[in-house]
Amino acid sequence: MPSPTPLRAFARATRTYFSEPHPHGRYPSTLLSHAPYAPYYAQRIWRTASWYVPATAVLLGWPFATAAVLRRTGI
Repeated sequence: MPSPTPLRAFARATRTYFSEPHPHGRYPSTLLSHAPYAPYYAQRIWRTASWYVPATAVLLGWPFATAAVLRRTGI
């Protein structure tokens, strides 16, 4: 196998220089994970749902509402 060109060797050296030597996403084995705080997540889900449910109803329901109005007015 031929040796890499100087530009490729430089690119590989630069890439390995900037990469971290350890993998990401490893958790320490000495610490336990914390218990989730349910009221916090329930409040966040409620706040999000209180906006998304009406917005989805309007987004998907406007053709039915328009058809009902047009049917009632006779157009």
